[in-house]
Amino acid sequence: MSEVRFDRMVPADVRARRDPCNLAYLPVGSLEWHGSHMPFGTDYLTVTYLAEESARRFGGVAFPPIYWGDVRYFLQECRIEWRQTYVREMDVPEGYAAAFPLQNADGSPGYECPTQPDDGPLPTEALDFSKEGQERFFTHLIARALLAIHLYGFRRIIILPGHGPNPEYCRRAEEVYRENALRRSAFGPPAETLSFFYIEAAKEAEPLLKNHWVHADKWEGSMTMVAAPGTLRLELLPTDPQTIPPAYLGHPYLTESEGYNPELKDLWPSFDALDPRNATSAEYGQAQWEAVLSRMQGDCVVVGGAA
Repeated sequence: MSEVRFDRMVPADVRARRDPCNLAYLPVGSLEWHGSHMPFGTDYLTVTYLAEESARRFGGVAFPPIYWGDVRYFLQECRIEWRQTYVREMDVPEGYAAAFPLQNADGSPGYECPTQPDDGPLPTEALDFSKEGQERFFTHLIARALLAIHLYGFRRIIILPGHGPNPEYCRRAEEVYRENALRRSAFGPPAETLSFFYIEAAKEAEPLLKNHWVHADKWEGSMTMVAAPGTLRLELLPTDPQTIPPAYLGHPYLTESEGYNPELKDLWPSFDALDPRNATSAEYGQAQWEAVLSRMQGDCVVVGGAA
């Protein structure tokens, strides 16, 4: 049977894959601006591909991705000039971003996003706009998905975070799920769970990833080309080599006015090498995916006893 996606299966299909290999994959991504040339769904498209390809190669079932705005207290994104570009590209009011200001404790522009006071009527059921409240919501969303997968009869679950902050939420969600699975004896013991962050696994194949975190770069773009063909628009990247592509890199690697941070000059060659205009390609992306899938098989699937 070729279908590995749970949402497209009937019960007999699920059992045909689950019974010989009791393993589920849960992609966890985000909807996030990736500049002018990459899709908003990059961080869930990549791990959805990883889930489905792992299920095809190693057995098990791929569940639909959880994707959320990923704690939008930053509201596009963590840098002021990124916000300005995003607001212009999306043609949305600047006030949307101003409602979640980026500032330091003294009120100066910065990386933090303090909770702002409401200035409208109190709703009957107020959504929590605080960083902590939104993180708790996301963690519980993942934990509820894990419990649902458990109740479909799966005894091992590999969680696949696709966005930088997500591994922390996924690991926290594992604990929340376990504690709640034990609340009812009818559920039986909790499933075995493991969070596998594919970007960490990729560092052996692409050593430049060890130097700094990246965003909307050659590596991520090439991986997305394979995971979601036709979604990249490389022709929209700046043609001037002195112009840094919007959404590429971030704090602390850039300064608001000078481009690459002069204090990190030893990393400038690495920044140039991973510039999305520097040979982003499906061929490079496929080679990177093969390295990640090899690590997936060795670290997760075989160790878990599924293969």
